[in-house]
Amino acid sequence: MMDCNVMIKAIDNLASDLVFLDNCDIDVPSSGKFMNVLEKIIKEAEQLNIVQVTQVATALNQLLEKIVFNMLPDKEGGFRILEQGTSLMQEIAEDYYQTDEYKGDINLFLESVASMIGEELTLAPAGENGKEVVGSRPQEKKTKIQDVSLVKDFITEGLEYIDEIEVNILNLEQDPTNTDYVNTIFRPFHSIKGVASFLNLDDIRDLAHNLENLLDKARNNEIMVTPPLIDIVLDGADVLKAMIIQIKDEIENQPVKPLNIDMSVLLGRIKKAEEGKDEEDGVKKLGEILVDDGVVTSMDIDEALKIAQNPPPKKIGQTLIGEKKATPKQVSHALRKQTGQMVDTSTLRVDTHKLDDLIDMVGELVITQSMIQQDLSEHTNADKNLTRDISQFFRITSSLQRTSMGLRMIPIKQTFQRMSRLVRDLAKNAGKNINVEFEGEETEIDRNMVEEIYNPLVHMVRNSVDHGLETPEERVKTGKPERGLINLRAYHRGGNIVIEIADDGRGLNKDKIIDKALKKGIMSDSEGLSDQDIYKMIFMPGLSTAEKVTDVSGRGVGMDVVKQAVEKLRGKIEIESAPGRGTKLITSVPLTLAIIDGILVKVGQETYILPTTAIRQTLRPAKEHYNQVVNKGEVINVMGQLLPLIRLYEIFGIQPQKEDPSDAIVVVLENGDRSKCLLVDEIIGKAEVVIKNLGAGMKHVKGVSGGAILGDGRVGLILDPEGLFELSEGK
Repeated sequence: MMDCNVMIKAIDNLASDLVFLDNCDIDVPSSGKFMNVLEKIIKEAEQLNIVQVTQVATALNQLLEKIVFNMLPDKEGGFRILEQGTSLMQEIAEDYYQTDEYKGDINLFLESVASMIGEELTLAPAGENGKEVVGSRPQEKKTKIQDVSLVKDFITEGLEYIDEIEVNILNLEQDPTNTDYVNTIFRPFHSIKGVASFLNLDDIRDLAHNLENLLDKARNNEIMVTPPLIDIVLDGADVLKAMIIQIKDEIENQPVKPLNIDMSVLLGRIKKAEEGKDEEDGVKKLGEILVDDGVVTSMDIDEALKIAQNPPPKKIGQTLIGEKKATPKQVSHALRKQTGQMVDTSTLRVDTHKLDDLIDMVGELVITQSMIQQDLSEHTNADKNLTRDISQFFRITSSLQRTSMGLRMIPIKQTFQRMSRLVRDLAKNAGKNINVEFEGEETEIDRNMVEEIYNPLVHMVRNSVDHGLETPEERVKTGKPERGLINLRAYHRGGNIVIEIADDGRGLNKDKIIDKALKKGIMSDSEGLSDQDIYKMIFMPGLSTAEKVTDVSGRGVGMDVVKQAVEKLRGKIEIESAPGRGTKLITSVPLTLAIIDGILVKVGQETYILPTTAIRQTLRPAKEHYNQVVNKGEVINVMGQLLPLIRLYEIFGIQPQKEDPSDAIVVVLENGDRSKCLLVDEIIGKAEVVIKNLGAGMKHVKGVSGGAILGDGRVGLILDPEGLFELSEGK
């Protein structure tokens, strides 16, 4: 017996609404409600692989669009087919509920819908045994692109405009009366509309034009800036962004993802907002209809409302069934001739691939410089003029390296702004009020590093929203402001960028963490653990203190992903927390992945590079500081602490020059909360080396994170402390 209860309930709700519809009159607002229900039915049918319901609901969606826009000669006939289709879906769902199959034929009904609307239906294809292949969707028509270079510029600028809009609309939400924010949102939409019109990108132009009109009314005080208006503008910006990315994929010959957006619903919402109406205004409620017809009394309705469930909120994301538009709008030819525009010559757009090539070439130049320096050091009687010229060459090379690396450095501001939008959406779904504050958003980081650090930041922000901050009711009870706060702060420290994510929520519950860890078998005893030891358990796989699993958290994978990603970037993460006062996650990662600051060490005839960020200290231990402990192996007493000894030559199978720790050098490495001693023959010195990828063959070699070309032309392996620790433990 298939569980179709959710789908059956949605179909029954649709049938009930159709029965009580006044004079078969379906307007744009009420059509949005029906389309929402049909979309829910399609979604449930897809999950259950019931292709017949999917295709019937899809056909009804197309029919409904024709009815709403008065494109049917026989509107009453179309309404009757809507009722027939709803009854057919009820029949199919009931059969699947009882027998897991439907033996009837829906082709006759689909043909009647096609005949009524006067065109072929666009339906999802049937898979094996007549069931739908989930996720299959009709391919949307491609945009006609005339000038690829201009469209590429529009894509870059358009996405920047959308980011600018998101930031300012969130600012406007905090200060709805600030007309400056309205103006700064209005202008990007106007620019997108103008350029899209010039490039004949009609769908983008029309949507931007409608949003521009809406904001024009807001800035002229004809309508109020309300939360529903903020939602509409954000949804519209999301749709514009999706359209632009779709064009970008098309130009780059990438698979073009369907938008899965019903534009008529979004445009209907914009029109209602322009008229100053709430989204539910103008829709005649079922209770009012029943009372007017004398079917029930007002008391009956009041009693029913006490136990009725709230309808799901309207969201952008309905399936696009074919590509249909309302009456085309005439756009002024003046938009095609954008004159009087000032050109900013202080900046220049450069293809990122060219920039990466430049960085690579500068890296090669630095390597060549090191080789020249090595050769020069072997000639004590070198010509003085040559020595002077080469010294000047070295200074120029170093300056060129710093400048070229600076070209790829960008402010972390954009990443922080994306977090702000994420917090808003998560807070809205969780029923929480949250403000976001930034500090140090102008702090610069390598563009490639930004892409790597984004996902860990998303998980940490989600954790703060879902776990850290309380609901408004809980905060008021504890004497806190109703609105919570998340603070994002960035700053440079040494050769790293530090990103702090702090909230003023409930803080980490140590007892709950310990209880979960004991139940999961992560530890057997909590005695002797420091607060930091307990806090860091939230990074353990499978450990979550969430009471229930949601679409945001609760499965114990998010913070585990954070730890892995940060360590992969040669970074580290720390936690500060106080009960009732909040939690702070402090992440430190290198500014760039292209260069590493390291210490060169020698073992036998091989030279290795150790990241300076992982080195705590170096020493030559006295004989009495070396011991062998039962079941723990060799240890070195470092300032009263016994640390395990790793013999690097044993791990890599090479012949060392020194085996006695008292004759060799010990490097104390740190990785997370663990420290170990690494035995090497000698320390050559400090160097800033260009990281080279060792290729797919050595990609997964434990203990090695990359390579670098040394001054003598040989390759030195860059060692990974975490991998070395695991190798020494036999993992």
